[in-house]
Amino acid sequence: MDSTTRDYVVLIISGTFTMLTGGMVHPIFAPFVRMEFTAPLLIVGLAVSGYYLVRMFCEFPIGALSDRMGPRTPLIIGRVMATIGAVTCYKATEVWQLIIARALWGVGDASFYTISMAYVASLFLTERRGRALGLFIAVEMVGGFIGQATGGFIASAFGIRMSFPISAVLCAISLVAVVMLRGETQRSNRNHAKRSPMFSTQVFLMVLNRPVIVACLINFTDMAISTGVISTILPLYVTEELKIPLTEYGLVVAASTVGSVSGNFLGGLLSDKVGRKKSLAFGLVTGTVATFILPVANAFLQFIPVMFAKGFSYGITYGTTPALVADSVPDNARGMGVGAFRTFFDLGGLVGPIAISSVVEYVGRPQGYAAAFHMGSGLLFLSFLVVLQLKSVGAPAGAFHATTSKRRSERT
Repeated sequence: MDSTTRDYVVLIISGTFTMLTGGMVHPIFAPFVRMEFTAPLLIVGLAVSGYYLVRMFCEFPIGALSDRMGPRTPLIIGRVMATIGAVTCYKATEVWQLIIARALWGVGDASFYTISMAYVASLFLTERRGRALGLFIAVEMVGGFIGQATGGFIASAFGIRMSFPISAVLCAISLVAVVMLRGETQRSNRNHAKRSPMFSTQVFLMVLNRPVIVACLINFTDMAISTGVISTILPLYVTEELKIPLTEYGLVVAASTVGSVSGNFLGGLLSDKVGRKKSLAFGLVTGTVATFILPVANAFLQFIPVMFAKGFSYGITYGTTPALVADSVPDNARGMGVGAFRTFFDLGGLVGPIAISSVVEYVGRPQGYAAAFHMGSGLLFLSFLVVLQLKSVGAPAGAFHATTSKRRSERT
């Protein structure tokens, strides 16, 4: 096995265990805070959102740090922080200890998600980058799905607090995996001496170019809709308004997850074949239609194909945008580019539930549910129009094209 393939496999293994811990903990964390510490809802919300808030502010600096230090050391530090965070959650006797522990865990996860995406992108040239990132994210999502399926069972069988030491063990396995990384590609070795300063006007201008800004806006919108419409409003609509049992709704969520996994893999492959722009446009159109017809579905079997399509759309956009970002920035700023994209991803997760819930409350139920779905559909359509404005999506022009051609000749 060559070193590139070896590092790619190591990252997939580490990412799967990282997502597995997230899938186990996220669904049970709010009930844990509520039951174990008898915390008011405001504190519960602070404990839950603190993970995402801290993560949001760390993504960009961590990406910049990896551009300077290389991926291996920040990845190891991040996995150590996540492991410590999981152990501290288990040991916490006060709610403030739990909040700090989850913040620490959030920094560790931010390190992995940002750096691993940037490093996978650096391992492959443009013509293979989309499928490599798509497969990487798809396998990670399978790990998250397994975690969601087993997390409730573990909490019921062994107690809700036992989820944390199990998560700590899984974080430690992920840590062992990243220790095995070589951590440097041939191209990063060649460019090591040419790395730009961590923060400079020139670097910012290279990173915050038009394709990167478009990718950030798309992921902000898609994540806001996923957390606001799909994760917050849809469960209430399905269980309270349509009276569909939670067991059947769980299968609806599973259909969406299967769609996301499929969309990530096929979206990455499609973006390599027809280009990032066409792949994103296809995914956004699919999501626009699926979200628009959600109010039409009123039975369990009708939701299955609609939610599969919505998950498929999300998978395509989330699998294609990192490749778009990686294509659009120079090698020595790729971590910063992915960090910017991930920051807007987290921001969408914070803003979405608040904004969409406010719309439902303002319109009033049940009409507010339909308004939320149509609002989400409209935002996805606006994202589609933004993608159409891109004149060229792919490897950057000028010097970057020349560098890519040089690499091809060197490898040949």
